[in-house]
Amino acid sequence: MSAKHKRADRVNGAAMSNALRKSAQFPRTGSVLHAVLARPWIDAICLWGFRKLLPTSRAWAAASVSEGSPDKFAADLSLDHAPSRIAPRLAETMRLRERSATAEALWREMAFDGKGGDLSATERARRMAAQNFLANRVKYFWLAKSRRIPAVRYRTPSPQAALDAFAASLPDSDALFRVPDPMPRVEKSRVVDHGNVLEYWLRFDSAGSGDDPADICYAHVYEPKRHAPNGMPTFFFGHGLAMEIEMMVDGPRSFKDMAAHGMRIVMPDGPGHNRRVRPGLYGGESFLIEPPVSGIHHFIRAAKESAIMIAWCRAQGPGKISLGGVSLGALSAQVAASRSRYWPAEAKPDALALFTTTSQVSSLALDSSLGQMADIDNEVRRCGWKPEHFAELSPLTDAGEEPPLDPANIVLMIGARDDVTPIAGGRDLARMWRIPPENLFERDQGHFSAAIGLGVDPAPYARMFEILSK
Repeated sequence: MSAKHKRADRVNGAAMSNALRKSAQFPRTGSVLHAVLARPWIDAICLWGFRKLLPTSRAWAAASVSEGSPDKFAADLSLDHAPSRIAPRLAETMRLRERSATAEALWREMAFDGKGGDLSATERARRMAAQNFLANRVKYFWLAKSRRIPAVRYRTPSPQAALDAFAASLPDSDALFRVPDPMPRVEKSRVVDHGNVLEYWLRFDSAGSGDDPADICYAHVYEPKRHAPNGMPTFFFGHGLAMEIEMMVDGPRSFKDMAAHGMRIVMPDGPGHNRRVRPGLYGGESFLIEPPVSGIHHFIRAAKESAIMIAWCRAQGPGKISLGGVSLGALSAQVAASRSRYWPAEAKPDALALFTTTSQVSSLALDSSLGQMADIDNEVRRCGWKPEHFAELSPLTDAGEEPPLDPANIVLMIGARDDVTPIAGGRDLARMWRIPPENLFERDQGHFSAAIGLGVDPAPYARMFEILSK
């Protein structure tokens, strides 16, 4: 990290109030263990964990739609025969799935459909049931390892098929990202009152993109009861790949404390994640399943959904709005903002908060260590993909030379040891978009340790909050 960047970290960290610094820590406020984990050694362990987790998740996802049938399970995973004594395990997975679905249905009735009752308790019960179901995947670890289950059920197209699919759009790729007209109606749930903070959810119909079918987009919101006289700023936080924080008991609870400082916090469920996982897949697999086409359609869909939610927030009253997130959430926000020039004024973000991102989104299938861990690089090469094919599609996703909005309103955090969203692309983005020193945080960390480090030193959060509060 350069001396200039270290100074920027120190200045913004010192300028942040102690109260905001404490409340912004995520996920464990003041945890010594959290500080230990925010070091580069954790990145190799996280990648190793993903290497084991994804094949395990693939087996578990097949079990979740097996209807308890060992033969159906084996066929879904292309096994030559059903594993012995697998039936009780499949039955348990099906039971947990049903309990989670029942808890989710009750929550929807209470949150959106007028059913009475304790919404806060029902939400916790929903999270507990979902977490138990997701945690069940560990029961398939040894099977996935012994049977060499692949990380993803790939349906990779040939380069020519992919290029043909987007050929008509490449000359005017902005058209792919245009906001639906009219926009869908956004529903707001019942509100849970936490004293100084209100909690609620949003939902709306989201049109499909590519092979990804239409579904309902959800967003979790924390909003302060009191805000500045000039309006309530809004901070969008998009989660990373395979992050299922809405399906975990604790989830994003520390964001409630951040909202108490006067900021609306909006946490959308990304396509193919949380409540939006298609049957037979695990969270995030839909992004990987048809490289690179499925990733492009993910960005198209996420961009339109961001525009719809931004417009809804703006209709609630004055206040600046920041789009952003971490890892895949940051990439999605970056692509969306880059396409927002043709959006209605009410749908455009005022600021960007990008944590662990890169300018070369199109190259991640070949260059990302996470992609290599999931064997995406070998998978696409087996199907005939070469760097020049990805380059032809790069106008759909890669950052342009000009920033999509005022660089003074873009906060960028990158890790000097990041090889998931490689640091060269992060530095390239900072250069092209002319990120001012006070908004640029280059930390001596990798992809995962930099994200974890936001809880140890959340100065990038504070800098964005400062921008939004002006």
